[in-house]
Amino acid sequence: MEIKNVITVDNLTTESVSVKTQRVLIEDNGTETALGLPSRKAYTNSNDGRTELAVEVQEPYFSAIISVWGNEEKE
Repeated sequence: MEIKNVITVDNLTTESVSVKTQRVLIEDNGTETALGLPSRKAYTNSNDGRTELAVEVQEPYFSAIISVWGNEEKE
């Protein structure tokens, strides 16, 4: 058995994104069981939002979001 975090990038636009994290138990037969409730956080394409995103969201999710947002934050 293994416990891991499953990350889902949701509602990704050029202005914002929602990132959901869910802990799951993976049994030897491949069955996944959710552990507890998922956590969700929204980030905006701003200087502060990008800073939070960089600290809190791991690769490859961070790079995927930044590729949609581009090199400059929205005003």
